[in-house]
Amino acid sequence: MVKQFMRDNPIHKKIVPYFDYFFLLRPTLYFAVWVMVVLGMATAKMSMVNHPLWISNYDYSTFLVFLGITLLCSGTFIINQIVDKGSDEKNQKLFLIGQYIEIKDAQRISNGISIVGILLLMIGNLALTPFGICIYMLWGIIYNKPPFEWKKHPIFGILTNSLIGIILFLMGWLQVAGSSNLQFWELISLMAPYIFCFTAVSLMTNIPDIKGDKFESANTFSVKFGPRITSILATVIVIIAFYLSYQNSDPIASTASLSSIPFFMFALIRNLDKDILRAIRYPIFLLNFFVFAVYPLLFVSVFIIYYFSKYYYWHRFDLHYPTFLVENDKNN
Repeated sequence: MVKQFMRDNPIHKKIVPYFDYFFLLRPTLYFAVWVMVVLGMATAKMSMVNHPLWISNYDYSTFLVFLGITLLCSGTFIINQIVDKGSDEKNQKLFLIGQYIEIKDAQRISNGISIVGILLLMIGNLALTPFGICIYMLWGIIYNKPPFEWKKHPIFGILTNSLIGIILFLMGWLQVAGSSNLQFWELISLMAPYIFCFTAVSLMTNIPDIKGDKFESANTFSVKFGPRITSILATVIVIIAFYLSYQNSDPIASTASLSSIPFFMFALIRNLDKDILRAIRYPIFLLNFFVFAVYPLLFVSVFIIYYFSKYYYWHRFDLHYPTFLVENDKNN
């Protein structure tokens, strides 16, 4: 009865438009942002404590840092939506800007939440503020806006996403361990598998957007080299990630990367749209899933955002999103 009410009652069509401004922030992208920060925290904890599990202690500093990072990243996501309005239409992606939310309003929201995000980082952990500013400059300005527009460059676009992964991981590490416990080469070794996984998924996300990127004259990696080369490189990168994590005896990175390899292999061999989507969605889920054992509080946030997003996208656009069920799965 409850399921039927949540799915079919017409009242939800009247409710969901009030959430448009929240979903302008692209909360489903938080799954990739939050997990990189938490992985940095978990790796720092593992470097200090053997096999830490189920860390549920809570402090306001960490809450403010997470909220600050989330708002800053959301500010950059709004900028990206404004700039990508044309290509999103060509790729038949859902978008709010221009149809439900005015561009000027979106710009004001982006500026406002970015400023609030910086202030929260300053209060939560002042040492992390420069990293937050770097996120905004890289992902918001350099990635999206002229004269840079790195997202349109085959190498700089991927480099930007990799750098963001590094910054998010470092912020999580520093939040737990602090700079006093920072051993540079050890940190690089421990961080590398996660950055490789993050980069591999970033590469794959270019493939579904090829049509719109060509329309916008964006010479992304997938546009320049094609989906086959992109899949080959992503597969090689995730295999390297597994090897490095195995050498590090890192249970999270090794298990998540090994579990992800088959999805990249299917994308490489069959090269079907559904295989590409699986290689994007499932590795992010696996990283989140395995890190829950160390920081279970992440599960609460992911669970809420996941099902709230399903509710919104179903009643707003009649779309099952987010979902792990890729089109035609039920027929295969």
